[in-house]
Parts: sequence; C-alpha cells; structure tokens
Amino acid sequence: MSLLSLEKFNKQMSDSGVKSVRQFIDGEKQGLVSLYQPVSQRPDIHTLVEKIYETLPHIAEIVRSPYIVLKTEYNLRRTERSGALTPQGIQMTVKQPKLWKQKEDKSFYPEYVYAKTNEDEYNTYENRLVRTLMDKIVRALELPSENAKSGVTNIYQAYFQSSALNKLDLLKLLDTSLFKDTNAQMFDEYKKLFYMRGKFSQLRNSDFYKIMSAFPQFTGSAEATNLFIHNKHYNACFKLWKLIDEYNAGLNSLSLAQRRNVYCAFISLAVIDSYVRLGFSMEKDQTFDNIALSFGLKNFVLYNDLFRVTINSDVDQLSILVQCRKIKIQQATLLQLHSDVSQPFRQDCQFVVSLFKTDYGNKATCVVPSNKNSLTDIMSIVKCTVFVLQADKQVYSRMCLVCGSTAMDDKDYFYTCQDCGAVYVFVDDGTVWLNKFNTQSETEK
Repeated sequence: MSLLSLEKFNKQMSDSGVKSVRQFIDGEKQGLVSLYQPVSQRPDIHTLVEKIYETLPHIAEIVRSPYIVLKTEYNLRRTERSGALTPQGIQMTVKQPKLWKQKEDKSFYPEYVYAKTNEDEYNTYENRLVRTLMDKIVRALELPSENAKSGVTNIYQAYFQSSALNKLDLLKLLDTSLFKDTNAQMFDEYKKLFYMRGKFSQLRNSDFYKIMSAFPQFTGSAEATNLFIHNKHYNACFKLWKLIDEYNAGLNSLSLAQRRNVYCAFISLAVIDSYVRLGFSMEKDQTFDNIALSFGLKNFVLYNDLFRVTINSDVDQLSILVQCRKIKIQQATLLQLHSDVSQPFRQDCQFVVSLFKTDYGNKATCVVPSNKNSLTDIMSIVKCTVFVLQADKQVYSRMCLVCGSTAMDDKDYFYTCQDCGAVYVFVDDGTVWLNKFNTQSETEK
C-alpha cells in the first residue's frame, strides 16, 4: 500500500494549502496535517499479473531476436583495406580530389575510398518501449509480490528481530497458531510472482537490455505502429504497456517523476520533524509549491545548544551535516531515497530509505506514510547523527564504550576502536558524541 499512501500524502499537502516547512511542522502539532497516512484499500491486481505472465514469453522472444534496422553508412577507408566498391561509393570517391594521389607515371589513384558499411540499429521506437516496459513490469510486480508474501506467514516475518534471539527465547515468544491462516492460493501466487521476477531479472541482464540502456528511455503514451500491430510479440508488449498505464491510473495518479518528488518531500519533512521532536529549532523557513512537480531542500538549518544541522535533499538523496558548536567538529550522513524499485541500492550511502519493503538489516529500511512504525526508523536515523551520552573521559578515552576494547586510537579529537570500529568525540570531559558504531553481529562478521 506504499504507493497509495504516498498519493494520499500528496493529496493532503495539496488540499491543506501548506506551502512551507514551518507551516507543515506547526500544522502537524495542531493535527491539521500528518506524516502518517493509513490506507485500507487492497486493489485487485490478478488480471494485471496474469497479463504480465502471458506476455513474458513474447518479451523473451524479442530479447532473443529483436527487430533491428540495417543502417548503411559510407566511411573513408584506405584503398588496400576496402572491399568491392558500390556505384555510390565510387561516385563519392571521384567527387573528392583530395583523396587522390599521383603516381610516378603521372596517373592517379585513390589513397582513400568511400566503403559501404552495414550496422545493426537497435535504437527504434518499438525497442525503446520494450526496454522501458521491463522496468515498468518490475515496478508493477512489487505490490502484488508484497501482498502475496504477506499471506504466507513465517517466523522471521512475524518476529522480525528474531536474529537477536536464541532458540529458547524465540520459542517462549512463538505463537503456535501463527500458521493457521496461511492461504494456499496466496502461496501459489507468490510462486508465480517469484518466478516472474526471476525471469525479468535475467532479461534485464541480457545483451538487448544493456544495448538499449545506452539510449533514452521511452516516455509518453504509446502509439500504434505497423510493428506493434502486425508482429505478435511486439503487439503483446504494446497491449501490456496500455494495461499497466490503465492500472497505474487507477492505483496511483503519480508518475514516476512525481512519485520521486513526493517521496523526497515526505522523507525530508519526516527528518525535520524528528529533529524538532528532539528539541531542535529551525533557523529559517523554506517554502515550496506543488511537491509533486518539484521538491528539494537547500541548506535547511536546525540547531540546539550543542549542534547545528544542515540538510540538503533532492529526489535521489538527503544529506545531513552535523556540526558540534563547542569543538568545531562535523559529521556527514548520506541517505539514498529509493523510490524506484527497479533501481539498486547505492553503496556510497550510510542508509537507504525505501518506499518498498527491504530485508531486515542495519543499512536499508522501508519508510512509508501508511506505516506509523516505519516513521520511528527515521527518528532512529536522526538520533544516530546526534547521539550524545554521558561518559567519563578518563575511562572511555582508554576503553571503547561500545565493545569494551582497550585498542583505542586518538587522533584530532576522534577516538576510534580498532576492534569494533566505533568512533566518538568528547564534547567535554563528561559528554560523548558517538559518531559511528556497529552492532555486535556486524562486528563478529
């Protein structure tokens, strides 16, 4: 329901007339607007899934043997390296005097000639649509996969922190009636969807997809061409494109570009809201208009007695620069805003905040308007950037306050543990700013 809740958040912002960050924060305190947007609808997607399943062999056939155009060009080549010349190549060569050289016997010969070359051209209207269709299908399958998997219960899903428990504690918590309501039909659907997502993962690693990725994606509405009408494989792709567009129109009126803008606004406002809840004040307000058309933060500043926080955001990422006002030390944190399920997670970010479900871990988390608990993950990320503890410098300058190791390095205010990788700074003799730490499971790896 992540896309529906994002649409609901966008509608709230449009209807409320909120046009600045401060207005939103104040409106939330008054109960006029909210980050939390519950959604109860569960759209019927069986028809779409079946149509994608039926079209899969047609897409595979196009990937195996795509329609290509033979592109003919005439390029200059040295005479001794060229093959037989065409009449057009001879005419072009004769018209260029600079290509000719004189022999000792006063006769002339061409040093270079225009030789005909043929090259396969993949970049056609229809192939661009098929390549973009693969990405659209991956995005379209996310919601039905999420719904189907939620109907098949497992212990890890029911107790998502089970990795931190031993077997004895897990059995104490386990509800033995957990699996009574598991739906066999949902499992069959999940198997089909799992197979389809695996096949499309293979197709997106094909030579065809890689070649077409060098060209711009297909945009706009699809128009019927002779190939779309008369070739059964391309015709199936054309019909599926239309069906997905109709489905998306009923499910969510936001285009991909609009979705990315709205998600950027949602996460940006959630981050600011978290800092405000921790006692930070906003230095200056920042205005915005239609968040679906454009949203981003530029040097938005919050502060308290100890820290000055600067936030910048766009549709791809959100950066947080925290400066300690007492000792002039700063720390940067980068969040990837993952609102396109067809794109991979970035490795250069400390955290990935996704519109879609993620595996349980320390780096990636799913944060959506429809899940109130997921908003606490944003608060946790914010706390990580300004995590302050009371600790005695005489003790913890020599012993790691995270793992207890004495293998500590001290360099330019920063204390680094050589065993667990923790990094922290003493703001004063009794206050520690914890810049970085790993969980025990990460350290053991």
